[in-house]
Amino acid sequence: MVVMQIDAFSKEDNSDLFGSAPINAFNRGAAARLLLNRNRHLGALLVAERSVYYVQILYRMLLFKREHELEPLYEDIYHAVRPAQETLDGCEYVLQQFRQDMDQLRAWGLVTFRIEKERLRGYRDNRKKKFRYALSEECDQFIQWLESRLLSDLEDRGHDTRDLLQDVCGALNELLRLLHRLRKDDQDQAEEARRIVFQLVKTDELTRAITLNLIEFNGRLLHFLNSRYDMEETRQVISELDSYVHSFLQQLYSLRREIVPLIDRLLQDYNRQKIELCFTVMERERLQTPHLFQVSLGPSRRAIGDRLHDFYIEDGKLDRLHQRIGASVIKVWQKLHSHLREMERKNNRLVDIDERIKDLAGLPEETVPSVFFTELLAPAAMYGDMHFWDLLQKADPPEPRKILPQNEAPARNYLRRKKPSAKPVQTMDEARLEELRQWLTARMGNEAHDTRISEVTVEAFGDFAKIMELARAGFLNSGNRLARIDYRLADLAGEVALEACEQRLTLRNILVEKAERKKS
Repeated sequence: MVVMQIDAFSKEDNSDLFGSAPINAFNRGAAARLLLNRNRHLGALLVAERSVYYVQILYRMLLFKREHELEPLYEDIYHAVRPAQETLDGCEYVLQQFRQDMDQLRAWGLVTFRIEKERLRGYRDNRKKKFRYALSEECDQFIQWLESRLLSDLEDRGHDTRDLLQDVCGALNELLRLLHRLRKDDQDQAEEARRIVFQLVKTDELTRAITLNLIEFNGRLLHFLNSRYDMEETRQVISELDSYVHSFLQQLYSLRREIVPLIDRLLQDYNRQKIELCFTVMERERLQTPHLFQVSLGPSRRAIGDRLHDFYIEDGKLDRLHQRIGASVIKVWQKLHSHLREMERKNNRLVDIDERIKDLAGLPEETVPSVFFTELLAPAAMYGDMHFWDLLQKADPPEPRKILPQNEAPARNYLRRKKPSAKPVQTMDEARLEELRQWLTARMGNEAHDTRISEVTVEAFGDFAKIMELARAGFLNSGNRLARIDYRLADLAGEVALEACEQRLTLRNILVEKAERKKS
């Protein structure tokens, strides 16, 4: 059913997720469209038993692609990956195993192949040399993503947030300068429009980078709070706190006075109209050359100015992010203060031990401080006996405990006593049939005439249960159970719908007849 819903979404416009109200689009379930046209076998590639072998084949094909060999031959791929595959387990990587790996990748849709017609030597030529293989677009992007993640693990490619703030200020100044030079009613300004859109998108990306750096910094602070105390990590955290407080915050407060007025100028009506003109020009170029401009400048890009204003304004998202970092900084200083107090306490104990050792070293050689060593080597246990005793004096025997008499509690009867009655004994089934007979009498009267179930007046929701009980007693077991109260049922054509208390019961029409009980 989920696949059917996603297919239904694909027929509609899929750009509302990237519009000005992405939260509303998400609440309507538009995030399911992220799976449209995606190859879900990429997940199987990571969890497969031979995932390492598969990734090495795919990455070697990516290297072929970067060498401008978009469709390498089957035998070239095998000879290229064979040395790397044999380093994994030390076994020979035979051609049969390579054929199985390539067949699995082709079954998952990660690679495609075509026949090299020039190399065919007859209709009996079934060698795999005639095939050329290529990476699918989904697999190509996925392998590049794995490569970028490995590069991120090896290199710290973060940016200094102070430089990013200066870049934001410079990008806004350049953007306003370009907007000032742009003619308002001229549609033939593709170069100027491209530069304006580039500066606008660049400012948005720099702001996202600032947010990411601050979130990562807050994450490192929280990790320091939840981890064991490490001296090297403490030095790094203190250095980052010093840079954050004395450099970034001071620069932020000074540059905010420049950034916020620049954003206010950017949001003026005549600048908004010029930006909209630039987006119109770029969208027209994208439609003319869709293979060169693959990114659509939708409503999400058009709302960059408003997002920048909400971020940099006083008490905006940037200030709220600083408040979270400030709370983490206070907790970090509390942890450092607690550790410092603990170090002072341990230092005082070391000083006391050092002084005691000096006192013992100053005693005469024949003097043995037996009392001190007895207390020093005594076990760390608390004696629970309140009576004094030692090696020479015995302790008083413990006094006998007074046992209080316990009265036995009376036995409880959880079942009520049954009250005797003059009425004859009646089974539960007979009681239900009697209730059903009384209900039929109340609805049909005492007259011996036939009544359709559609003519019965339903007053409450409990009447539905009586109708179902009537159907079970009248149709099951040839109606013998209902015959015990002198009634029988007949099935009629057509359906009826009974309503009561905003509820409805639909069933086939039934004829309720009075019947005489058969004499046995």
